Amino acid sequence: MVFSCKEKPVSEKKTLAIEKSNILEGLTISVDTIMVDAGEELITYGIPYISTLSPEARYFYILDNKTFKIHQIDLDSLAFIDSFFIEKEGPNSPGFTFMFQPISEDQFFFPSFQSPSIINASGEKIRSWNLNLPDIIDGFSVDLNSLTNRIVFNSTMDQLYSLPVNYETREYYLAVLNSYGKRKRIIALPEFNKANAFTIRTGGGEGGGLKIEFPYLQHLNDEVIISCTVGNGIYRYDPSLDSISYREFPLKIVPLEKKGEIKNRVHSNEEFEVEVKKIATQISHWNFIWDEASQLYFRFASRVFSHRTEYKESKMEIFLMVFSKDLELVGETRLEGLTNVPHSGFFKEGKLWSNVNVADELGFSVIDFQF
Repeated sequence: MVFSCKEKPVSEKKTLAIEKSNILEGLTISVDTIMVDAGEELITYGIPYISTLSPEARYFYILDNKTFKIHQIDLDSLAFIDSFFIEKEGPNSPGFTFMFQPISEDQFFFPSFQSPSIINASGEKIRSWNLNLPDIIDGFSVDLNSLTNRIVFNSTMDQLYSLPVNYETREYYLAVLNSYGKRKRIIALPEFNKANAFTIRTGGGEGGGLKIEFPYLQHLNDEVIISCTVGNGIYRYDPSLDSISYREFPLKIVPLEKKGEIKNRVHSNEEFEVEVKKIATQISHWNFIWDEASQLYFRFASRVFSHRTEYKESKMEIFLMVFSKDLELVGETRLEGLTNVPHSGFFKEGKLWSNVNVADELGFSVIDFQF
């Protein structure tokens, strides 16, 4: 699927970023799909699986959560090259796993509850943190089990970050833990309290449900970026200065945040679905994606334009924002031609890749932004 084929060099894109107030004016995109050669390896590319990217975007890893087998894909050759097993039980097991973070070619950080660990490609646990959760949250009104929520490891500063939450009030905090897993700071994030207006709970006789706005915790370019789907605002934490700040962006094309009223408490699954559809028509701001080639951050936002019916598919309105390395807004636009947000996206050689399932085979959708 091709929308344009004109290419500008990265150096010219950088110049445009300086000279134009909106570098995405006149943006065109081209989209291609490429497949991975798995050879004789059987890669289970279906639920449950977890995927992640190596720090330099050379390798793509898939963890089969049933077998605890990790498949390594070389993104340069688009081929399977290796696999290794992580113990599901025993002293080298990472425990319950919902994500993992490569910190080198043969070492992986597993943010498991209470005892995060680093495990090598041989399956050996080479480091672990035995977190004393009551001591860490002492004096703060957060739920104990939420301390490892979205946990991220900063290997340079040897620190851990997470987003503990008070489940009743939906108040989020940033937790900063030192190299021993002891509390350095817990910082309230009050600007995200506005997300509470879009929380939906149901507890009727047909079972319970919960819909919340999604917070993101990312460690990029030696700083921590905390964002939320409720709006464009972000917190920035500088580990070297131990300082945090909040900012919003002067968007003119992309809606700033969710607005309107919904029912926060409903009493049936049908009523729950009605309110969820209402929220879907409101803007959602997604996570940041760093492009090393252009030295720019990319961020998508989206909202449902029309819901799926028996006679037609749903339609989505997708926006793109671009920021400098200092997180200054340099461009925004409404995208034409994309039908889905590439939530698992990453940049490689100036193009945005996102993994896709093509008839249960691993492929990548590759988007080239030309501006």
